[in-house]
Amino acid sequence: MGDLIRYAIVGLGRAGWDIHVAMLRSRPDMRIVGVVDPEPSRVDQAVREFSCQPASSLDHILTMPGIDVVVLATPSRHHADEAIACLSAGKHVVVEKPMAMSVAESDRMIEAAHQSQRHLFINQSYRYRPELLHLKAILASGVLGRIFHVRHNTTSFTRRNDWQTLSKFGGGLLNNTGAHYIDFTLQLLPGRVTEVMGDLQQIASAGDVEDHVKALLRTDARATADIEITMAENLPANLPKWTLCGTTGTAVSDGKTTTLRYFDPRQAPPIQPIEGAAPDRRYGNDDILPWQEKMVSAADYAEVSLYDNVHGVLRGTDKIFVTPESVRDGIRVMEMIRNSSSRFTA
Repeated sequence: MGDLIRYAIVGLGRAGWDIHVAMLRSRPDMRIVGVVDPEPSRVDQAVREFSCQPASSLDHILTMPGIDVVVLATPSRHHADEAIACLSAGKHVVVEKPMAMSVAESDRMIEAAHQSQRHLFINQSYRYRPELLHLKAILASGVLGRIFHVRHNTTSFTRRNDWQTLSKFGGGLLNNTGAHYIDFTLQLLPGRVTEVMGDLQQIASAGDVEDHVKALLRTDARATADIEITMAENLPANLPKWTLCGTTGTAVSDGKTTTLRYFDPRQAPPIQPIEGAAPDRRYGNDDILPWQEKMVSAADYAEVSLYDNVHGVLRGTDKIFVTPESVRDGIRVMEMIRNSSSRFTA
């Protein structure tokens, strides 16, 4: 393989065109050489711009010579089978989120990558964002102490009616938006999730899948998470997106700017319980902590590029930034949420 990496794009819709083609379009080290989409006008548009080869199907793509990487931007339910077919044909694969519909499918994909000795990249795009990178840096600084709770809210009131509202395509808010924010939360939450209570409801959108997700998570490191992702709540726009609670402070973030309120435990006076009647019948005491406050901007962190990472991994100069195994853990938690909700609604 020379310096130029040659791509085929399967699916030229919102993700295929607006995300992957947009990222590949101006890169001199990458070229789009094949495309397939059920809409002929989309294929014609790609052929005109890139002088690439049109294909009638994924099988057709896999018979075309000179393709190094296949990008799968297809409905979610097809990801596993399509990725396995590409890997088995000796192609590297970039697949859109969600990686798969289940842990079993994820395991099949990972095994196919190992067997074929090809790389499997998942566009878990929020992992690359300054929003996550700067929150992880705050946690790594230790200023909040031990993290014992993470809270996330993504809310709107939107009546959706596209293919993401249909179960036959793997739609639903958990697979769509939840695939981002469950994975994101796991990057902030200490330990491995062992217990879940989930609730999935269809409130406002068309179709037959949920547009409201509520999940409570607990890990083996004594940490919990409260996640609410909904398209059925018309709430004020200034609600915190992320709240990180630690033993020495709290961080509240809108994803762009984070406010930290914290104290140095070495400067905190000792405190002991008082047995018997409360002095002067008081509910409080005179405890004063040396609180500090500062703001941290996500703008100080540069976004990681998916295709820089793909290029580096395929050239042997980089390690894969988002491993399939780490994404599998998000699929595992999503499966736990789905199963928990089914138990409550049966």
